[in-house]
Amino acid sequence: MPKFDVHTRVVTDKNGYDFLARLYYDINSSPKDLHVIDFSNCIYFDANLAAALGAILEELKSSGHRFNLRMSHKGSIFKTLARNGFLKIWLPEAISKEKENFIRYYRFPSDSANAFKQYIDEWLIKKQKFPKHTELAGNKIQESIYEIYANAVGHGKTEYVYSCGEYNTDFHTLDMTIVDCGKTIPFNVNNHLSNIGYPPLESADALKWAIKRGNTTKTIPGGLGLYILTEFIKLNEGSLQIVSGDAFLEYQNGTIMADKLNNIFPGTIVNMKFNFDDNKKYLLATELEENRINKKDLL
Repeated sequence: MPKFDVHTRVVTDKNGYDFLARLYYDINSSPKDLHVIDFSNCIYFDANLAAALGAILEELKSSGHRFNLRMSHKGSIFKTLARNGFLKIWLPEAISKEKENFIRYYRFPSDSANAFKQYIDEWLIKKQKFPKHTELAGNKIQESIYEIYANAVGHGKTEYVYSCGEYNTDFHTLDMTIVDCGKTIPFNVNNHLSNIGYPPLESADALKWAIKRGNTTKTIPGGLGLYILTEFIKLNEGSLQIVSGDAFLEYQNGTIMADKLNNIFPGTIVNMKFNFDDNKKYLLATELEENRINKKDLL
């Protein structure tokens, strides 16, 4: 029975994404069999990355691979991955608790737009610790996050979208991760650029192109429509990470850093880190006159 070891620490950074991409490659390159995903040497695994792990395991399962997850039922990794419901898919005896401190793991079929919108609203926007906002601003944030799902279905042609998240009590931040195994953003961007007579971009540059204002799923194939979300994240002092194929992008403090992974992830990961130590209240620019508050809080 082939065994694949999980790294000692798998966190939400470039190295963590590289590990998940490599895990997919190694399993996909091996004969179809019952594989063991061994967490025995893993001492820390970011719970929000269960969305990416679940996506690749389900993708591999659809092509004939099978899996057992090996971990101590008394260990911290079991508790971490049970809390948001991820382990219930692979280990039915696992239970979950504490709704306020995580975003539940779900797999959304491509025809579940309304269910995904409700999920964002219930599990993120309405959380007690989520930064204060007007109803209109909350709706805009929800719509912008929904664009990630819409892009995965409309341009990525994915069958499923996976999501979950976790609140970090030490740093008062919450990571929400959304994943698909469809066509990558660099592929879609370069396909569009080729169609209008432009040369292709390096994969990391294609991610930069995709988050520019105006390059949205509604107007240009390949774009993410994340302008409102990036503006909110900037004001909130959070961060946005995107992995697609071998490209990695991080948006933080208004600055974009883009690079390449050592391995190729079979789809797209979008991770949003929200700062829950934020005492500002957010509203749309159109609400300024009525509310008469500082422009720095506007979306």
